Amino acid sequence: MHAATAKLGAAPGAFHFGGASTTSKGEEGVAVLGTQPSVELTSWDPKHIGTLRFNPCKTDNAAYEKNEWSVANVGSSCKVDAAQCAFCAWVLQFDSEYRVNDIVTCLGPTYKQAAEAVVHDPNFKGTVLERLLSAKGKKPDGTINWYPNHFNEAVDNFKWMVTAIAQETCNVPDHSTLIVHIRAGDNLNDEFKNIPHIADAITQMQQYLVNRPYITRVELSSVLHFGVPAPDSRFTYNDGVGNAYMMSDDALAKNGLILGHIYEAAKATGRDVWFSSTNDPDDDMCRYAKACHFLSASLSKEEMVTEGPMEQRLSFSELVRDLHVHLGTCDAHDKAEWGVSYTTSSAEVGEAEMDAVTHDADEEAVAHTKSEPVASANDILSRLVGRNAKIHWRT
Repeated sequence: MHAATAKLGAAPGAFHFGGASTTSKGEEGVAVLGTQPSVELTSWDPKHIGTLRFNPCKTDNAAYEKNEWSVANVGSSCKVDAAQCAFCAWVLQFDSEYRVNDIVTCLGPTYKQAAEAVVHDPNFKGTVLERLLSAKGKKPDGTINWYPNHFNEAVDNFKWMVTAIAQETCNVPDHSTLIVHIRAGDNLNDEFKNIPHIADAITQMQQYLVNRPYITRVELSSVLHFGVPAPDSRFTYNDGVGNAYMMSDDALAKNGLILGHIYEAAKATGRDVWFSSTNDPDDDMCRYAKACHFLSASLSKEEMVTEGPMEQRLSFSELVRDLHVHLGTCDAHDKAEWGVSYTTSSAEVGEAEMDAVTHDADEEAVAHTKSEPVASANDILSRLVGRNAKIHWRT
């Protein structure tokens, strides 16, 4: 794993993701709890980074939720007990510097200040953003040598990111796992970061699964990120939002409802459902970008299909969507729906062929990602039914 893991604090012995098995179901056809390994998250800096333990199976218990999703419940360690529906999330209480999309896309009034913090803070040494920014060189006054035109810079930054993430090492979810990124934390206070329609996000996830029975695991991935400077930060600035991004009981409660309802909906599909949380955005980017099946709860089905224009890349969700378009490890066959019409299957294959032409410039970067063989849907089907089987895509 890249040095960034250690710098951003992923605990040794963290989750081993991927490797889904056939779904274990109870009498009513709902996935049995307890398949996710137990792991303990321990903060090395409780003053700035905490953990929160929660039970998404009690989402609609108002009294329980009020006590659980509160500032008082943010602690320094947390242990997952999936059999009891107890999961853990990292809480980044002061996370204003490592703002990936703002810096890559040159977005907002304070991205340059955040970038200087990343370059000068030894905690970020070796991270993807630190390497991106260090490659720009410095002006005589010691500050980063930015382009005169920030639009051109954002375009070049993204090209650099595609290559860098392609070369990152991470535990990529296998072809029988759907990973769903949930942008949580201060997103509730910003229209560009918000999950505008929870019901729509749930419907999109359900629709993605309904004709893909070879997907046997849903991994919900989230971290509670609050993008405000720490009181003791050496880099301070005013981004014009005041205390809107501060962690509060109200913000935590809203996050609890979002995560809980998405978890319940995923479990109701009969899949093996995990909830993962890391405090390493570099590793998250690598896993999301290279996953076979990836959704962001912040984006619609239509928005997930293709790379958006750079000027509309307003959040981390759009950034990882665009990286996934370039670096996803599946072709159209591996992601195809079963039982769909010839026209639909042909359209998916055609889309993949067009994408291959569009992204020829990325072939060298992507070659590293796709060098290892990955399981096809045919292989997955064969394992599930216990014999060799082939999917007839064009029936």
